Amino acid sequence: MEKSFRYFQPEYVSRFKCDGSKCDARCCKGWTVTIDWKSCEQYSNIEPPETSKEILSCMKFDSKKENYVMNLKPNGFCPMLTEKNLCRLQADYGEEFLSQTCATYPRVTYVFGDFFERSLALSCPVVAEMVLFEKEPLKFLFVDVDEKVHSNGGKIVANSFSAKKFLAEELFAVQGTMLSILQERRLTINQRLIALALFVKDLEELLAVETPSPEESFALVNALRKLTAAYNPKVFLRDVIPPALQNISFDAEKFVMLMISFFSPIYVESFKNSDDFQKYLHSVVQMLQMDFIDKHRLTYAQIANNYMALAEERRVFSETYSTFLENYLVNEFFSNICPWKFEGGMAKNFFVFLMSCKLFELIIFSAWLKGLDTKKDVLFIVDQFTRIIDHNDALQKKILEFLKDRTDSLELTESLLEP
Repeated sequence: MEKSFRYFQPEYVSRFKCDGSKCDARCCKGWTVTIDWKSCEQYSNIEPPETSKEILSCMKFDSKKENYVMNLKPNGFCPMLTEKNLCRLQADYGEEFLSQTCATYPRVTYVFGDFFERSLALSCPVVAEMVLFEKEPLKFLFVDVDEKVHSNGGKIVANSFSAKKFLAEELFAVQGTMLSILQERRLTINQRLIALALFVKDLEELLAVETPSPEESFALVNALRKLTAAYNPKVFLRDVIPPALQNISFDAEKFVMLMISFFSPIYVESFKNSDDFQKYLHSVVQMLQMDFIDKHRLTYAQIANNYMALAEERRVFSETYSTFLENYLVNEFFSNICPWKFEGGMAKNFFVFLMSCKLFELIIFSAWLKGLDTKKDVLFIVDQFTRIIDHNDALQKKILEFLKDRTDSLELTESLLEP
């Protein structure tokens, strides 16, 4: 009997099908395509030898990665791409000839207790269109996956997520609660994030004991169950949200200071490279009337006033893009197993997630103001931004470094959210 694996995943994963014709094969353009040793061995044994030699000649050894990588063509595309934007290796020899990188992408998989969790990366335009423009809340379900789909001969890479065995089932329930908060449509996006920030704070305090005794473990499980019960929709809408909103103090000046601190390196890099993404990033600069070059640029207080002057536009945007932003938040939160991905604590992990999402929202909002909001525009922004965030930890690590010696990550979180 063929072995199967238990997966928890968004429903859309089962509907995804790679189609290079719909996305101009962006996953094969401009990326570092790593070729694992197992794939190299397969390619070296392809018959006839001339074909094998041709394929191997398209690769070079990268000493830093200690692996082979594809030599991209002058136009930035992988040399294995056909005129129909499909992989020649897969077309001629089957999926088992895909490299580890190509077999895995756009899947994002984690080992979570006794099962696996899987989602898809939004840097794939086919995925982004399918996920972000869905009007109904994203659905999650368990599915049984056979060995071929699960690992493709061991080539599909799963990230590990370690949790104490007695906590695995409880943390799954915790995760479900956090996702339900993000999908609570009776609240605004910011109100959901405020509730989630409070939940994460309470969760981190509960899990502060590293090696609990048997008695403490039993008490911890009960406490986690009480916490998730306290945040069910009826309860938190009545008991949690009203006082929480009264206590939140949105600080527009601190908000723009944080946004600019982490937006600046993205903007400068795109300007230096004359990237197509630059016009979308420049819309943020124009909206806030910032100037990264002029020594007499506006103060944070002046930029904050410019941002607050757009209150009505921001309200209309939030209503127009509410489901889009919700789907983005939910997918990013799940794909990055927030708030556990990085070391440093749950509150800091949540702040990294929140900063990333607020930067994304700011870029989308400014593009919308400029009329750069066609589906094609939006999908391009999603593609470029998620490449920066999800496929390169540099910005996220920069945010963590900023938080390194700070104990006020919850206070910083609150300053980003306008009730």
